[in-house]
Amino acid sequence: PPSLSRSRRHPPPRPAATSATSGYRVLRETSVESVSPSSPPPSGLSSPRPHYLTMHGLREQTRGRVLDVFKSLRLGSPGGVLLCDKLALRAVSSVLRVSEITEEGITLVEALEASRQPLRDFPAVYLITPTVESVNAMIADFADPRRPMYGDVHILFTSHLPDALLAKIKAAAVVSRVKTFQELNFEYIATESQAFTLEAPDALASIYSPGTTTAVQAQHMLADKLVTLFAMYGQMPYIRYAASGHPCGLTLGQLVQSKLERLGSATNVFAKGRASDRPTLLIVDRTLDPLAPVLHEYSYQAMIQDLLPIVDGERYSYRYTTNRGEELKKEVLLNETDPLWPTLRHLHIADCIEYLTSNFNRFLQANQSAIKLNKGKEGVGLKEMSDALRGMPQYQEEMQRYSLHISVTRELMARFKQYRLEAISTLEQNMAMGEDSDGREVKGPALVEELHTMLRGDISPMDKIRLLMAYIITQEGIRDDDRKRLIEAAALSPDDQTALVNLKFLGVTLMRGAGKPSARRKQQPKEKGAEGAGYDLSRYSPRIKGVIEAVLTGAASLSDLPYVKDRPNTGMLGSVPGGDTSAQRGAGLPEPSWASRGRQKKEENVMLGPRLVVFMIGGAAYSELKCAYELTKAHQREVILGSTSMLTPYQFVSQLKALKKLDVFGE
Repeated sequence: PPSLSRSRRHPPPRPAATSATSGYRVLRETSVESVSPSSPPPSGLSSPRPHYLTMHGLREQTRGRVLDVFKSLRLGSPGGVLLCDKLALRAVSSVLRVSEITEEGITLVEALEASRQPLRDFPAVYLITPTVESVNAMIADFADPRRPMYGDVHILFTSHLPDALLAKIKAAAVVSRVKTFQELNFEYIATESQAFTLEAPDALASIYSPGTTTAVQAQHMLADKLVTLFAMYGQMPYIRYAASGHPCGLTLGQLVQSKLERLGSATNVFAKGRASDRPTLLIVDRTLDPLAPVLHEYSYQAMIQDLLPIVDGERYSYRYTTNRGEELKKEVLLNETDPLWPTLRHLHIADCIEYLTSNFNRFLQANQSAIKLNKGKEGVGLKEMSDALRGMPQYQEEMQRYSLHISVTRELMARFKQYRLEAISTLEQNMAMGEDSDGREVKGPALVEELHTMLRGDISPMDKIRLLMAYIITQEGIRDDDRKRLIEAAALSPDDQTALVNLKFLGVTLMRGAGKPSARRKQQPKEKGAEGAGYDLSRYSPRIKGVIEAVLTGAASLSDLPYVKDRPNTGMLGSVPGGDTSAQRGAGLPEPSWASRGRQKKEENVMLGPRLVVFMIGGAAYSELKCAYELTKAHQREVILGSTSMLTPYQFVSQLKALKKLDVFGE
């Protein structure tokens, strides 16, 4: 569609003066383009000697640590039984495949809570959370010394074991069989190389609901899990929070600080960390940008999560036709185990289609012999046949990968047209930016009429809710007469209206004129070079990007993003010389994985400063996750985005409905 081609208007140069966010005012004293290896440091920053760090990736680093622990058990023959409670099983499954576990001597994986048959000749490996329920279940397996469930016992706790539970284990019969006792520090789900979640999708309701009685308990749980991340790194972080955000940000920051200090005094987990390598934990919450989870996002991963039936965040089933004309169904994982996925996931859908088309054709040209052999064509010589046979496994794997992603992009574009997303997204972007793609201001009665017409049209109820949410958020409320007209046009049920009303708990003004007047600003378009920049339907940039960038460049105000306790020296606050390497690496679409196989790009893993971990309370949108990767590339500083859960628009609306049931709009 025309809307998925480049915009006629070129985005303006990146602003160097200010980058403000609603509720999160962050002054930008300098832009990253002004910092280069040969230029002096910006005013107000010292000039530290660059300290180079290597980025290994959170998922890979966690995977390596868990594998090392399994290797150290030396289970041997006949192997061992791995017993996990629900959280531990989910955590280990996020980084290891079953085949990798079995290679380390694990012959069977079972749920701790399930009914199990005794295997007395097999050692048991308990990977469990330090809870009363899990410890009791383990102890019960050896309650009868004459009929134990297993042989030797290896205990791996996902976090620090309280003294009371340690005493309980010492007093139980199982203690005589214990060969290994270790705290693994692993209560997060490493979903990607730069992303993790704490598997707390109910955090929005438990923390933001008025009159909630579970907020304190929920925040202690989040803090306990966050502590295990930094214990895994072996680094004590500096902790910052958003002063203008929800009070949960400061509360969580203080809890994490105190729990880290207690863990550090009880163990030596942070003893080896260098002071200059200490990361920063930045805690923000969903009130920062309630608009980002609402808008349609056209990067590949975000579009997949929004429009396709994805299970567990990564499982997708699709139908394909074989060479024999048979139609089969296949389930695949859309994650980093697919070599194409890291390249494709953050490309704008138009760039993704272009990449797949051009590189698939290049792949076919490079494998003509295999193609002829696969189709049974004549004229293939012995040498060609020998070369083709050697390459057939790789050829088949690459063909399947390209076939998958070509199928996915076709389905996405079919749904794009079916759901009338061009018109919907144009209106969304106009409201978010305050102007249309030609720079004409969008507001007032004309905007209400355009929205009214759209809501009366043939679009899905979910898209109607999202459009109304976008209007209320971007226009800082809605007039009562407009509200009645628009809700009637959308034919929203009372349950759907609840999602609109509950935006107030995220700091959104519902009724025009009801809240404090604020200086509305025109949203800056995406920066040149960012994925999606220049596309009419991808003009909005999540506000978290400006906040993160201000922290990376040292321009974040200490009054807006204060530290919970100690802070780094002045020299560690700013960007490190050489932070922007995007120009050095060149522009254009990335090289296909098959063409660059065996070639190491070590410069992409060399970081020029300490790690920044950003944690979003209330869930993060996939457009915000993309920002972490973009800023890592632009500044050569590892940015990890963590959240209570990853949010699709549908999940965000559903969680808003669960906050509180209100009968009257604006109650």
